[in-house]
Amino acid sequence: MSGERSVDVEKINNNEKGFEPAHIRSVISLALFSFVFLGMEFFFDSGAAEFVDARSVLLYQSVILLASAVGLFIYALIERYVGSKIKQIIIITLNIVEVAALAAIILCSGKLILLYGIIFFIVCGVMGGRVYHDVSRDYTDRKHLTVIVGISYALGLLLQYINYNLIDSVILRMVMFSLAIVALAVILFLARDEYAEAEVDTYMVDERNKTDCKEKCDETTPDSGSVAVALVMVVLLMTFIFSALDNVVTVVHAEGGADVGQWPRLFLALSGVAAGFLFDIKDQRFMNQMMYCVTVLSVIAMLIIEFGGAFIIGLIVFYLAAGFFVVYFTTGFINVSYGMRWSALWPGAGRAVNNIGAGIVGIISYMLIDSPGIMVMSVVVILLLVLISIAVFVLENLQKEQYRRYDEEKVTKSAENSNARVEVDFECFADAHHLTGREREVLQKLLVSDGSVQDIADELYISRASLYRHISSMNEKTGTKTRVGLIQYYYGWHEE
Repeated sequence: MSGERSVDVEKINNNEKGFEPAHIRSVISLALFSFVFLGMEFFFDSGAAEFVDARSVLLYQSVILLASAVGLFIYALIERYVGSKIKQIIIITLNIVEVAALAAIILCSGKLILLYGIIFFIVCGVMGGRVYHDVSRDYTDRKHLTVIVGISYALGLLLQYINYNLIDSVILRMVMFSLAIVALAVILFLARDEYAEAEVDTYMVDERNKTDCKEKCDETTPDSGSVAVALVMVVLLMTFIFSALDNVVTVVHAEGGADVGQWPRLFLALSGVAAGFLFDIKDQRFMNQMMYCVTVLSVIAMLIIEFGGAFIIGLIVFYLAAGFFVVYFTTGFINVSYGMRWSALWPGAGRAVNNIGAGIVGIISYMLIDSPGIMVMSVVVILLLVLISIAVFVLENLQKEQYRRYDEEKVTKSAENSNARVEVDFECFADAHHLTGREREVLQKLLVSDGSVQDIADELYISRASLYRHISSMNEKTGTKTRVGLIQYYYGWHEE
């Protein structure tokens, strides 16, 4: 059989599965960014703890998280207002600054570590905005997006674990981070060539042909705007709960009560992978409900620690819940970005909202002279859960229309792929048997018509004798003897 036939059919099958080589790039870039961001956040906290008290470490951490959110917004502004060539210069310059700031943080021996941290995390935020934006452009199909995000997050955490536990030299750790930054920059630089012809504010990539579809998304769709606002509220409220528990963990780590960089951190990686596969069920239909249940689990972990329970149990539960949360807000905002006008801003908005919420909680915690009592904490947590319940309910109702439209698009795409496969098979059959243009027309009509020979001849505007002559020619080329034999042979060849 024709080799071209198998290749073309394979392309169609891959498109139906949502597979593209760009997805591998998405996994690698997200993993590298997670490694750099989370790893350096951990090293920054550890470094700051050598110069300031535990409460000040919370403040420092809040400041760098807010700085990273600023960087994410700076990326959106650069993407919107700066030309392509200047963007490349900016990206290269920022990478040099990022590596220099990284070295300063790791080798720093004074309170200037906060300044270096602000610089590093602003730049890291810019690079993160680019990563999330590229992932949204590489992966416009909802299917399996959560899996890619979960696996990427887990890989990033594994790299962090290796860098912290298996490498003793500070210099080698710095080299690992630097190599990751350079590798990420190279990936993003090479990916830019694919988007060079699509430098518009409302860019969205069509999954099959990678063409600019500005006409499809020139304006924010009404339901997407409402969903975006509801999602911001859900993620922000959930962040308050997760950040409160994270602050408890940070203080214990800063005071030397526990080393959170050891094996319990692997639960973050496991939860990321688990979230990716669980959220993918029924095209993410139950993602909001699952995340709500996980949030409740996180609250239980917080209460375990506050009531004097085993810290390690609360830490493990927190890590399991936190992995789900990262996959949730990352996927949620990438999905929202496809219907938003400023598409460069929204893919990374999940990370930005999370970091802003975490920064607010950290600053409030620092400003409080005395830690709130258990009763006060319990009331606040219950109130947050009530607000989250309302926000999730609103979000679910707003997303119903998006799910309906997504289902319609899936049916349409399936039909298009089916028609494309039939067309590819027909052309391959015709090429393999050297059919002329007129013979192809005759064969197409024979395959779909139940009429008599005369009826088919009339539909083709040829004489009955001419029709018989074309059929006879195709019989000779295919080794068949009759019209029925020709049709049976075609479908038999197709099945092979």
